[in-house]
Amino acid sequence: MANKIWIDGSGWNGRVSKYCIVFNDGRIIKRELEEERTNNEMEYMALLKALELCEEESIIYSDSRLVVEQVAGRWKIRKEHLLRYALKARNLIREKRVELKWIPREENLAGNLLEQKK
Repeated sequence: MANKIWIDGSGWNGRVSKYCIVFNDGRIIKRELEEERTNNEMEYMALLKALELCEEESIIYSDSRLVVEQVAGRWKIRKEHLLRYALKARNLIREKRVELKWIPREENLAGNLLEQKK
């Protein structure tokens, strides 16, 4: 059975930008940056960290249609910094044979935890 991982990111709220990663083995990673980042940047940061930590043939779930479609190559990437993130993610996905899937927000375990206080 493939390992399952849920990711979510949230951009600058006036205090922090943050992301959350939930592994089906119970591990949870939450990171906050005191930097102005967009929602999309934080989604990509969560994806890249999950890819770095995941086992081969894992499935990563995200509720960011933009990130999923850009990484799959179906949507254009207009921002240079997002292109760098997407290319790195594509390489890691190919190397580790990971599947990236879009899910609705309400099914995203990481999204539910992201909004909770530490």
